[in-house]
Amino acid sequence: MMRRGWRSSMALLVLTLAVTRVDAQAGEGRTTVDAAAPTRPFPHFWERMCGSGRAVLTLRESYRQDLRAVRGVTAVGYIRFHGIFHNELGL
Repeated sequence: MMRRGWRSSMALLVLTLAVTRVDAQAGEGRTTVDAAAPTRPFPHFWERMCGSGRAVLTLRESYRQDLRAVRGVTAVGYIRFHGIFHNELGL
């Protein structure tokens, strides 16, 4: 059991390092804001998102069929769930 937790921790560390931007690691940066610049729409991605249960549900074909049905009648474009690195997924 201890070994399995260690592998999950290492997988999370490797994933974190892989998606961290190189320039974010470089140090200080400078941001300039032009308050007089023309505005533009800000995409509200959260309006197209719905929450789900745990990641293991996505392994069920019936669950995926239900998601397809929901997507067919709504504007849902993103699904949020928990437990992506949980032991029940075999990590």
